[in-house]
Amino acid sequence: MTGSFTSHVTDMHLEALLALLVEGPEEWLERYGETIKNENNVGYSLLIYHAFNEALRLRFSPTYTVPQIIRFVADLRLTLKEYAHELDPRVAESLIRYSLGDDAFTGRPPFGTDEVTVMRAQLLMLVALVSEEELDEAELVKLVKDSAALARNRGVVEQGQDSGV
Repeated sequence: MTGSFTSHVTDMHLEALLALLVEGPEEWLERYGETIKNENNVGYSLLIYHAFNEALRLRFSPTYTVPQIIRFVADLRLTLKEYAHELDPRVAESLIRYSLGDDAFTGRPPFGTDEVTVMRAQLLMLVALVSEEELDEAELVKLVKDSAALARNRGVVEQGQDSGV
């Protein structure tokens, strides 16, 4: 994609992330895949980034150890079975430590790989974290709305029509 990019988090982005977390990737792909793929807006990625960070804090706060992070990633890869290769463990562990602000960790995204690998790791771990926390739909809505509020510091949140989200 060429040209300029915007960083607006729209109501459609909130709805798309909720669809992914509540209804699963197949429903998300059918309803939002092409639209998000073809837009010139990094708002959805920004929303995922903040939702991932919020979900990490639910799982690993107030304290954590590096072995806990390694175990989480290993368990997720076991859960993914034949798709385990989709989650690079080094990238996943680095992303968690970076996102949690680990002072002993000096790596920076994209951790020697491409952005697609980082985004894939973020999405796989976000879905796993939300599932592990057993958040109900109201809690998921709150997580997504809170993440959009955090994204306001990095982009513009469009209010548009009320989506009910």
